[in-house]
Amino acid sequence: MKIAVSGGKGGTGKSTISTNLAVLFKNFALVDLDVEAPNDHILLGLELKEGIPVNQFKPVFNYELCTGCGLCKEACNDSAIIMNREGRPVLIEDLCTGCRACYLICPVSGAIEEGFKTVGYIYHAETPFGFDLVSGSLIEGEERTYRVVLETKRYALSRFDDVIVDTAAGAGNAVYKSVEGADLVVAVTEPTSFGARDLKKILEITSLANVKTVIVVNKSGIGSESQIEELSKEFGAPIIGKVPYSEEVMKSYFEGVPVVLKDVPEAEVFLQIKERIEEVLRCR
Repeated sequence: MKIAVSGGKGGTGKSTISTNLAVLFKNFALVDLDVEAPNDHILLGLELKEGIPVNQFKPVFNYELCTGCGLCKEACNDSAIIMNREGRPVLIEDLCTGCRACYLICPVSGAIEEGFKTVGYIYHAETPFGFDLVSGSLIEGEERTYRVVLETKRYALSRFDDVIVDTAAGAGNAVYKSVEGADLVVAVTEPTSFGARDLKKILEITSLANVKTVIVVNKSGIGSESQIEELSKEFGAPIIGKVPYSEEVMKSYFEGVPVVLKDVPEAEVFLQIKERIEEVLRCR
């Protein structure tokens, strides 16, 4: 079973929802695919150690064999290869996405050799709450998240049948790859205009991907929820829970202790959300 927690806008509370659901589901591994700013481990009071490198292909030109035909430059959709004054290819490393098109099209064997660079790390840790955490992290200064998201997801799915995926903010390729193949998407939003705008983007993505989606309103009570309710009706995505804007939730965030482990009313809200998710999955 694969549950993805998304929502578009940053700061809506995706990680808060994800970590608390992981505690409640227990036998689900939690996968943090917000690789630019992974923080599930912080909410769970963990320190990540001994990461597994995520490497990306990087062409290495052998000028002794290169004929200067320029096919590698023409094949590069990222404009990462230019030709120097001597008619030889030069790599602009920051633009390279590691697609291997240049390597595959080169007509001279050995003229382009296989190199690589490390763009991120995958961390795997056991939590004190009875489930595993797999977290991807992009190296500071790297701009492209897709490779780390893809490899982290592959790593997790090769080891666990049941996962809760915490996606990044936004609605780009990395988020689509995060929700792809999910049995259910939990779209987390907040009752603001920005929250509603980005919720619509996520609902459009899950609609195109034909993935069942439900909505959780976080920070409920800080504004009007009429836009959220309209989107719920428009896309057929039921609102299954409303987490109040609460001091207890914020305290749990900074203490590294999920709020569902506390004897507070907010814990009951998360339990109800879990039960609604189970109900939706049974009926799908």
